[in-house]
Amino acid sequence: MQVHFERIGGFAGLRISHDVDSANLSPEETSELSKLIDTAHFFELPGVLRAIQPGADRFQYKLRVKTESQEHSVELDEAAAPEGLRPLLNWLMASKRKP
Repeated sequence: MQVHFERIGGFAGLRISHDVDSANLSPEETSELSKLIDTAHFFELPGVLRAIQPGADRFQYKLRVKTESQEHSVELDEAAAPEGLRPLLNWLMASKRKP
């Protein structure tokens, strides 16, 4: 499984880009990532999720998940992130910070 993650915006307008390949993860991490993707119903989300009201300094996210059998991309505003997707976004940000 391969995941491409981007976070753009915020107060400073920074761009963070991060790629995760399950081949480089421990079995536990791979299992956790798969569970987060399943719990978020990622492959069922629309390609674009926009907030009803725009807000200054909010983050924008781009996610692409590719497995052996499927591939899906989602672009979303921070305020439009479904509750079930937030743990995946948090996990991806935390994995970016790991040395």
